[in-house]
Amino acid sequence: MNRSLFRRLPLIAAAAGFLLISAACGSSSAPASNGPSAAVETTAEPTQDLVIKATNYKFDQESYTIKKGEPLRIKLESDGIHGIRVANTSVKMNAGDEKVYSFSEAGEYQIECSIPCGPGHEKMISVLKVV
Repeated sequence: MNRSLFRRLPLIAAAAGFLLISAACGSSSAPASNGPSAAVETTAEPTQDLVIKATNYKFDQESYTIKKGEPLRIKLESDGIHGIRVANTSVKMNAGDEKVYSFSEAGEYQIECSIPCGPGHEKMISVLKVV
């Protein structure tokens, strides 16, 4: 065996052990969150409504504004196969879905199409402003 490789063997073994432990720590029966709990799905009666319309490679608005802390009913309408994911939240919806969320943190959150829909997919983004 090559001496250089023999000297590196403990380092390789340590790295492999670290990766194994890291992988084991990440497994659980609960689904992984897409980010901080800035938005929580709720059963509260919504005080505001937001309809997001998705068409070929764009949303109907460049930005949407909602109020922080108030239950919000989001409905995703779509011409074609589209879904949405709101960055840094656990919000993920498919066409036709209607869910109620409460956003606890003000800020701007990127809305992106979550289903590869063709050559303009990567440009299919909008902004959700929570004020």
